Amino acid sequence: MNKNMAQDNEEFKDKVEGTSLVVGGTAAGTGVAATVGGMGLVGSFGGVAIGAAPVAVAGAVAGSAIYGAKKAIEEGDATALGAMAGGAAAGAGVSAVVGGMGLAVGGTAVAIGMAPVAVAGAVVGLAAYGLSKLFGK
Repeated sequence: MNKNMAQDNEEFKDKVEGTSLVVGGTAAGTGVAATVGGMGLVGSFGGVAIGAAPVAVAGAVAGSAIYGAKKAIEEGDATALGAMAGGAAAGAGVSAVVGGMGLAVGGTAVAIGMAPVAVAGAVVGLAAYGLSKLFGK
């Protein structure tokens, strides 16, 4: 097998792996939405229902972030840290603007402060890094 074929094969394996993680995350999110049922986000802005689609997207984001973390570790790429820091800053900014929030599930609500929103932002940043690795060369 020549060098180009080996490299093409490795790139194909990476694409399959990344796509599998995104699809698997989407399926897991859909499963969570189906299992948990009605959820909502409440805050000073009122209440918003969270259906299956946003939870499925959250699963896809998680799958993309897992792929991004794997690629960053494999390649020793520190730009993933920058993506996470930028996402965390954006999440903290959203929390500061929106204020106190809560997640309502099954008749109860759990407070969501700035830290979980910043962590969610970091995950979104890492997911963006993962997608750039998946769709980039």
